[in-house]
Amino acid sequence: YPNVDFYSGIIYQAMRFPVEMFPVLFAIGRMPGWLAQWQEGLLDAEQKIARPLQIYVGPKERHV
Repeated sequence: YPNVDFYSGIIYQAMRFPVEMFPVLFAIGRMPGWLAQWQEGLLDAEQKIARPLQIYVGPKERHV
């Protein structure tokens, strides 16, 4: 299924942007969200690492 970048690409092509610039143009639209998430990580003392805590609960050692 096509996502929004598919339709954006059609519009960018109609506007005569070079195809090599499409990833840059797609990233520009995502920058505000990336920067907001980065700022949250800097300002939130409890959430310094942006990944879930994962604890392995399986066997400690496996003999092969």
